[in-house]
Amino acid sequence: MINSAKMKKIAYLLLILFIFLIYGCGKEEAVLTGNIAVSTYKVEEMEVTEESDEERENVTTARLCHDTDNGIARWVNGSVFGFYDNATRFEFNDYCISNNYLMEFYCENEIAMQKVFLCKSGCTDSHCI
Repeated sequence: MINSAKMKKIAYLLLILFIFLIYGCGKEEAVLTGNIAVSTYKVEEMEVTEESDEERENVTTARLCHDTDNGIARWVNGSVFGFYDNATRFEFNDYCISNNYLMEFYCENEIAMQKVFLCKSGCTDSHCI
């Protein structure tokens, strides 16, 4: 059985450990690691400012269009891909509408365009024969 002297020592050690724990967790501290200083703050002490309309940047995106068959090329299977003004990506592949008609996609002034062509010898594998 453990005597009362040992119990008192254990109780004092636990009390001291508890005090160190409470003291260490509530303290703001700055730690210097190399050339980087890190500070911690309590949330209620931080000042948060709302972003005003004047501070907002106007972000504009560039329109982009690329044609893998370099324009209107009815005899080559191709595709166009790029981005609209709102940064949404697009991709369109040339395809045969029927055995005689081809939907050809191409770029004009960075805009994806399409045209239907009559393939006199037929349309197969997404290009005119």
